[in-house]
Amino acid sequence: MRTAAFAGLTACALMAGLLAGPAFAADSEGAWLKLKTPSSTDHFIQDGSVWRCTGDVCSTTKVRALPVARACRKLAGQLGELSAFNYRGEPLDDAAITECNTAAKPKG
Repeated sequence: MRTAAFAGLTACALMAGLLAGPAFAADSEGAWLKLKTPSSTDHFIQDGSVWRCTGDVCSTTKVRALPVARACRKLAGQLGELSAFNYRGEPLDDAAITECNTAAKPKG
């Protein structure tokens, strides 16, 4: 009886994980940013990811696995100063965004 109960609980846990997986994956694989000034383009490609922009907000559903600070610097260098940034589910606080904007090298 114990084995049957354990097997049932295991099956329920596996199904819950399968159903929640895609929603979690979108947060942990995508990214979004908010620019200090509106974007001059409606989309761009950065490291193989297609970013879509509306006004001052740009987002993508899947990005490469990079350290969040490095990804921020690359995007700020390409687009200009950021006011918010979330990369693979990891947001940057105001101090980190200021550091990112300062360290970003404009694409020349």
